[in-house]
Amino acid sequence: MLRKLHHIPLSELAISKLNVRRHGAKEIDSLAASIGALGIIQPLLVRKDGDGYEIVAGRRRYLAAKKLDGDGVTDIDKVPCVLLEADDDATAIEASLAENVERLPMDDLEQYEAFAALRRKGLGEADIATHFGISEQIVKRRLAIANLHPDIRRLYRAGDIDTQTLQLLTLATKERQKAWLALNNDPHQEPPPAWQLKAWLLGGAEISTTAALFDEAIYQGGIAADLFGEQRYFTDPDEFWRLQNAAIAERREQLLKSGWAEVHIIEPDRRFQPWDYESASKAEGGGVYIVVEPDGHVTMHKGLKPRRETRRSNRKASNDESADASVAAERPEMSAPLASYVDLVRHSAVRLAVADAPDVALRLMLAHVIGGGRRWKVEPETQRPETPAVGEALAALPSQSAFARKRAKAAKLLRDDMDAAALVAHDGSGARTAAMFARLLDMTDAQIMQVLAVVMAETLAAGTDLIDTLGARLGVDCLRHWQPDNTFFGLVKDREAVSGMLAEVIGETAAATYLTDTGTKKKMIIGKALAGDGRSKVETWTPRYMTFPQRGYTGRAVAAAERPGA
Repeated sequence: MLRKLHHIPLSELAISKLNVRRHGAKEIDSLAASIGALGIIQPLLVRKDGDGYEIVAGRRRYLAAKKLDGDGVTDIDKVPCVLLEADDDATAIEASLAENVERLPMDDLEQYEAFAALRRKGLGEADIATHFGISEQIVKRRLAIANLHPDIRRLYRAGDIDTQTLQLLTLATKERQKAWLALNNDPHQEPPPAWQLKAWLLGGAEISTTAALFDEAIYQGGIAADLFGEQRYFTDPDEFWRLQNAAIAERREQLLKSGWAEVHIIEPDRRFQPWDYESASKAEGGGVYIVVEPDGHVTMHKGLKPRRETRRSNRKASNDESADASVAAERPEMSAPLASYVDLVRHSAVRLAVADAPDVALRLMLAHVIGGGRRWKVEPETQRPETPAVGEALAALPSQSAFARKRAKAAKLLRDDMDAAALVAHDGSGARTAAMFARLLDMTDAQIMQVLAVVMAETLAAGTDLIDTLGARLGVDCLRHWQPDNTFFGLVKDREAVSGMLAEVIGETAAATYLTDTGTKKKMIIGKALAGDGRSKVETWTPRYMTFPQRGYTGRAVAAAERPGA
């Protein structure tokens, strides 16, 4: 509460710590000249402090009066003052700020810090705004800057960072502010530039709350308000994407139930080119494309169809075979190296099973004699891998070493060269056939069946439909000799197939929360689930590619080339 005017000697006055100005004024000389000519027109605001008084507002007038007193001006030894309540800090700060907020030049940080002091004294944002005739938003902005890390405010005051950077840093948590300071103070590093700073401060992604398809109430992470840009941002990208992906998956299911035959998800790391599509109704085979942007925003394009499909249909309708041949074939799920790896793993498992089933091998051999086959010349299957990595993975399979032992036993019965790579070896002269026949005459039926099974297994062609038939008939389980390994996951590239595998391993609902993540991220989640690394361990998962009969994860062909029968 303001009191009556007093004239107080300069010797009894001292500057209060609550005075919002912290700097010395640059215009003391001109102010002193003005006071010397006209006197002090505006009283100082002071309050009692022990035996003297402290100046709440009027620091420059006091310094100018002291200068005049020091220069010998005798009628300036007392100055007019208004006395405030001694224990009313909030009123004192208000008085200082009210006097100085319109009297520039004044350090803007001093204004912010003064508002913060008022807040600490118990005044609410609305109260402060009312006192000074400004909006609550302006008060919030000033308080946000005042609450920045002291080192950040010092850098701004020294002119080392600009206003834009200062304002952006109000988005950051205390920990993120410290991380920014660590980068700024490191001579070998630099903090992100202004155009990247907002995303960096928000945890690596600038995701506005306007992007959410889900109810914000279920989000458990933090939200930062950009007081200077009128936006709000999610600060936990992982939590955002978990909820956003679940919402996208729900929208996809709704669209499928409403009659759309296909609903495609365009993940954030892929580009959607509208000019590659044309309008098509549901009846014409049109689909829905849900485009997910890196910043979380989602756009749905309904009733589109790839132009290449329309061109292919038109060419087929006109029976133009040459034109139709120029249209690229639909991309299969598996690449050639992956198909080779899958074929050889399946072949290895089935071959071992044939070697353990002489009755099946005998009938199989008879079928080869009657109908022929890719390997019935006769020559062994050499199992040629597409890449060195596939070869290394194949050599490590337990089914490979188990079959090698059976082959060695058969070679011993035949008294054959143990260093040979295979029992079957073509000899144009017939000498080997005659020698083998003589030895077979001396062997029992049981021994003959044992050798027959190994020979049939050794000449069984890989990558044929017959592998499916034998695998199903013999109940072959690839997991007995093989586990999904790095070679397998490194070769799996098809996005839809990876998504299908993830759903099999962790369930449809859980997989939906990773809907727009990259294939690499999804394969990492599969690996963690199979290893029990931070997840419930999945003990027995067989990829569809390794089952009998073989299945895929999309409506497309599993492999590019059509498989021979045998």
